Amino acid sequence: MRISIIGTGNVGTAFAFELRRAGYKIHALADTSTKVVRKIGKLTGCTNVYGGIQQGCFDKADVVIYAVKDEDIRQVVKESRRFYIPPDAVLAHTSGALTASVLSGTGIKKSNLASFHPIQTIPFKNFRNSGFLKNIYFGIEGGSAALAVLKIIIKKLKSDFIIIPSKSKPEYHLSCVLASNFILANFYLSELISKSIGISADKLFASQEPLIRTTLENLKKRGAAGSITGPIARGDAKTIKVHLDVMHRKYPEFVEYYRSASRALMKAAHARNKKLDTEKLKKLIGK
Repeated sequence: MRISIIGTGNVGTAFAFELRRAGYKIHALADTSTKVVRKIGKLTGCTNVYGGIQQGCFDKADVVIYAVKDEDIRQVVKESRRFYIPPDAVLAHTSGALTASVLSGTGIKKSNLASFHPIQTIPFKNFRNSGFLKNIYFGIEGGSAALAVLKIIIKKLKSDFIIIPSKSKPEYHLSCVLASNFILANFYLSELISKSIGISADKLFASQEPLIRTTLENLKKRGAAGSITGPIARGDAKTIKVHLDVMHRKYPEFVEYYRSASRALMKAAHARNKKLDTEKLKKLIGK
């Protein structure tokens, strides 16, 4: 199977190296950064490298993966329409939020269009096989023929998949962002607060890593509601008030974030424990 990749940012680069490791031929690579795409081509054995979309991206390609930013994908697809694309080719993009429909108008039938989103955080570009795409899940959506091909690729990557209904892509992506980026928002606030009392970022992570790890282990075993501890789970309004006093005094821009997160915790904790007294908590964090 010959695979072309359009876009060699963090995600596209990971696909190039890991698909190559899985035994696939990287047929063509295209990116506006000529220096980067040439380097990746050399390292993956791909000789068809382009500083932009060219006919060679599509000639003899079985699968074309668009690994570009959501804001750019429609323009990139529009540029693709200038070229002949083999009618049996599968076109897929890696966006978590957009559906396969953004690939329409390329002359490829709907059944051969798909979205191919790795449920993984890839924060940097690595010029080697990083293993980012191994033992993960992909959220896939689109036409039946395309999905059949993507399932084969995912298996070769030693990963798994979930099929997302097209109408549910926004909710699916929101869930992914909450599970990944919002953890970082919480830890960013933790860093700010700890720095103000003289705890370095390294010491903070070392001290809280066991806490984070155990929370994830509990989450896997017991779910979110079954893993909540702390003042919300106890209905401890006095401690919540102390927290809010600190937030108002030192971090006023994040007060509503604290309240919103606390309301979500309160609802989850109450779903587990109906005897939890939430009235005092609601006076502080809202309903």
